[in-house]
Amino acid sequence: MKSTRGLFITVKGTVQGVGFRPFVYRCALQSGITGEVRNDGTGVLIRAFGTREMLDRFTRSIKETSPPLAAVRSIDIREASADDPPAAFSIAESGSGQASEIDIACDTAVCPTCLAEMLDPSNRRYRHPFINCTDCGPRYTIISALPYDRSNTTMAAFTMCEACRNEYEDPANRRFHAQPVCCNDCGPRLVLTNGRGSVLTNTNLIDRALEMLAGGGILAVKGLGGFHLVCAADNGDAVARLRLRKRREEKPFAIMVANSEIAKRLACISPEENALLESPERPIVLLRKRGSCPGIAPEVAPGLPTLGIMLPYTPVHHLLFLDSKFPALVMTSANLSDEPMIFGDADAFAALSSVADAFLTHDRAILMRNDDSIVRVVAGKPIILRRSRGFVPEPLPSPENVDGLIALGGVLKSTVAVGRKNDCYLSHYIGPVETTQALDPMVAATNHLVSALGISPRAYVCDMHPQSLVASYAESTELPVVKIQHHHAHAAACMADNEVPGPALAIVYDGTGYGKDGKTWGGEILHASYAGFSRFGHLAYLCLPGGDEAIRNPGRIALAAIFRLLGDKAAGALPWMPPVEASAILDMVKSGVNCVQSCGMGRLFDAASALLGICTKRTYEGQPAIMLEGAADPLETGSYGSPLSVEEEGILIDGSALLCEVYDDLKSGTPVPKIAARFHTTIAQATAAAATIASQQSNCTTVCLSGGVFQNTLLVERLVPLLSQAGLTPLLHRRTPPNDECISYGQLVVAGAKRALEAGG
Repeated sequence: MKSTRGLFITVKGTVQGVGFRPFVYRCALQSGITGEVRNDGTGVLIRAFGTREMLDRFTRSIKETSPPLAAVRSIDIREASADDPPAAFSIAESGSGQASEIDIACDTAVCPTCLAEMLDPSNRRYRHPFINCTDCGPRYTIISALPYDRSNTTMAAFTMCEACRNEYEDPANRRFHAQPVCCNDCGPRLVLTNGRGSVLTNTNLIDRALEMLAGGGILAVKGLGGFHLVCAADNGDAVARLRLRKRREEKPFAIMVANSEIAKRLACISPEENALLESPERPIVLLRKRGSCPGIAPEVAPGLPTLGIMLPYTPVHHLLFLDSKFPALVMTSANLSDEPMIFGDADAFAALSSVADAFLTHDRAILMRNDDSIVRVVAGKPIILRRSRGFVPEPLPSPENVDGLIALGGVLKSTVAVGRKNDCYLSHYIGPVETTQALDPMVAATNHLVSALGISPRAYVCDMHPQSLVASYAESTELPVVKIQHHHAHAAACMADNEVPGPALAIVYDGTGYGKDGKTWGGEILHASYAGFSRFGHLAYLCLPGGDEAIRNPGRIALAAIFRLLGDKAAGALPWMPPVEASAILDMVKSGVNCVQSCGMGRLFDAASALLGICTKRTYEGQPAIMLEGAADPLETGSYGSPLSVEEEGILIDGSALLCEVYDDLKSGTPVPKIAARFHTTIAQATAAAATIASQQSNCTTVCLSGGVFQNTLLVERLVPLLSQAGLTPLLHRRTPPNDECISYGQLVVAGAKRALEAGG
């Protein structure tokens, strides 16, 4: 007779609230194992008894398969005493203790099984607007603490009916310990109200909402992580009215369509893009418009060849599309321009009563806002442009211990990151943190992660800018403060994202960052480790007449650049600029008064866009560069002369010289789309040449590409092959955005490396 053995198995990661225990229970029954499985502060604990063959089959099942929302980071297996094994396998009550190694699951789109139930008239959850199970639904946005029990979520306010309780307590049911489980009899209530919160109707809410949308109305709809502002995407008047009320001049709106087949009628979609659209994360996917994009008002994405499209991810979204009344709905974050997404009912009524004609809301509280994620396929691979719903707070790796470090990120695209052992937990997208009021969402996101993950803060990490509002906040606390250079954080984030041990070359192209020499950086060629970096080169400094005013009106940068070529004749170089304004700008340039020097690559792209008359006034961040890319002819492969040189201060890319060539080409009558493409190609060629020189100087062949400029598909697709042809290994961000959202991650791993170095030294 074969002898019985015992194993003690510890599984860590995102393994609570995702159906992991019933999954283990089913594996045990299939393998003939006895024992038990329970949750505790470290993850999921399993005691398993059986023959060697049975245990091998059982452990193999756990390692090779897992529930859809689970993310296993480690499985530890140890021998255990096999004396007096139990006769069956059971799911035990959760153990007590600190939630020190449990991860929080992400918010996820409603799963196909729940959706099928919701659409089945014979099912007791027919048209239930909050249907969910262990494979889908809210997690991060409703949880206050770990372990993930109903009492630690905003669902604690709702008492389960007997039918739901039976499902919740049945290990064979997919709603076993699904904490948000509910039904039409015991769950949250959907309601349609006016801007004062007064109920408009208690029956046929969805039909009434659809009638309002069909009549050109604007709705505020409460979703997983906050409110959306919604209108019919084919109604240009409604979209224009939404722009006016929201104070959003030209920045594109995202749209939602019923399914990927409809999306394909509006946009050209590759298999990779389609997979992203249909993924459980349900991000907004940035796609190229198909022709004239019939059924979508031009006001949705003015002047752009792309559309941001997403599919329904909550039950309410699916209900809005049931009768196919609309080809698409504008689905944009409910906020006023550049403010955080609104997620509380009281705040929504106060801030949006003059924006929305009605509110489709409910009484399940959202504990933490979580905006829609945005993804774009670049060079055949997904690049995250906004990492939020569906991806947060999945942990990211760190090469060093970052326990207790709290990184506060950048300014415009802010996130925070907290460290627990060698894991980095990035918050949802917060947005600009430029005012004292904007600090509140940042602090709330920090406190939520710290509390839920059971972290004891030991130090704050922030940018080294001497006038940083975020740094001032950190310094007002009693904790030590570590300051990290902006572009070093970018480089470290890309390295850590790709698990590069370092050192590596890093090309960091963005708009603005405070440099170690006190100047404005942003076109950097670095040789970086996690603990430090050297600056091998950069974009030659550009003149920004009027400082921030030149960022809003990038023609000023272009005019200052071509002054070098034309002298005073440059006053007439930009036909769209009033002569009086051009003359005043040139006076500033000649005197040097109120002129900021910047080597930001983003500023060079802005200047080229304005010089070509594509975007002469910036109404949202990145607009000139985005429109420049959109205007470029993808079939044009020509370029200009190399703006690269090696000087005493290092490798230089002369952006002003390039802009002068662009101007000459424009005056000769070359079409703007061809010039825009040649500009991109020249930047790609100069960057590849600079990286090759830096590689020879450093004996390093890994090149990390970071910064918001690398959200540009055309640039990346022309640069990556050139780097590879030069024998270099280019790396793009994989799990974090290349823009400033990754700054907190980079700050965290740099601070961890510096701490380890100090401890070892």
